[in-house]
Amino acid sequence: MELTLDFHTDKVYDVIIIGAGPAGSSAAIYTARAGLSTLVLFRAEADGALGVTQKIENYPGIRGPISGYELLRLMREHAKAFGAEFVRGKVIATDLLGEIKKVYTIDGREFKSRAVIIASGAMERTNKYKGEEEFLGKGVSYCGVCDAAFFKDKPVAVVGEDDYALEETEFIARFASKIYLVVPSSRIKAPHEVIAEVQFNPKVEILLHHRVVEIVGSSLVEGLWVQDINTKEKKLLKVDGVFIFLGGNKPSVDFLMNQVEMTDGHCIVVNEEMSTSVPGVFAAGDVLCNNIKQAVIAAADGVKAALAVDKYLNKKTKITAQW
Repeated sequence: MELTLDFHTDKVYDVIIIGAGPAGSSAAIYTARAGLSTLVLFRAEADGALGVTQKIENYPGIRGPISGYELLRLMREHAKAFGAEFVRGKVIATDLLGEIKKVYTIDGREFKSRAVIIASGAMERTNKYKGEEEFLGKGVSYCGVCDAAFFKDKPVAVVGEDDYALEETEFIARFASKIYLVVPSSRIKAPHEVIAEVQFNPKVEILLHHRVVEIVGSSLVEGLWVQDINTKEKKLLKVDGVFIFLGGNKPSVDFLMNQVEMTDGHCIVVNEEMSTSVPGVFAAGDVLCNNIKQAVIAAADGVKAALAVDKYLNKKTKITAQW
């Protein structure tokens, strides 16, 4: 697993899809098959709610059981076979109001397209840890690529439990002297090969089933109090930094910066063709806050959005079905 900072392009894609879950990957199959140059930006290999699901048995056409990660891999490979490009990068900002849309990732890259499909899911946190906001920018970070170098030869903690957290941990380990990987659940929700890479890193100590109690310090972070959920024992980890990579169930839409219409609950508003309030910008999947959260429903949303993009870019009078 490598995080790269040397990707530059002036290419203008037909469509950029933000998110590679069932909605984004299904959309990519249809846009790429329609001959549209397609770029999919995704946060991690096993990203989103489906990516961390252990077992799927009811996805049409797939006789399970199969892991959510494996199902996502099959969808992505299908899209790649039609020419879709997949690039890892967490999206942090967008400029959607012009004819050419611009999407920015956390490591400073800029991507351009004529249309955008937002399929970033609903995995944002709603609650903060005690001391998190107080020490934000003073030792607390949400970006290893941005801030890891500030902790060269220093001990840090990473709080997370999925593929994204592990990939960030590996990058931070290039700089930090010691990493405590604090995992709130009883297992790490990532592919076995990814877990193995972190387990065998001599700098990393994994604390399974531990919850964060408080981030402490004076002017800067000086420690992290954690509690073993099984034994209730608390201990202070003496660290200079705390990197937090946890998800929740809030729509992941902060990068939109209120450019499209949303409900009070930060759910994107779309019409029957998955079009948002901004021309050329479409949305699908859990960002719509559908009552029923199923991979097959998100995939169907993605297909509808993809067909609508084809209509928009090719100036068709109505959506044309694909077979």
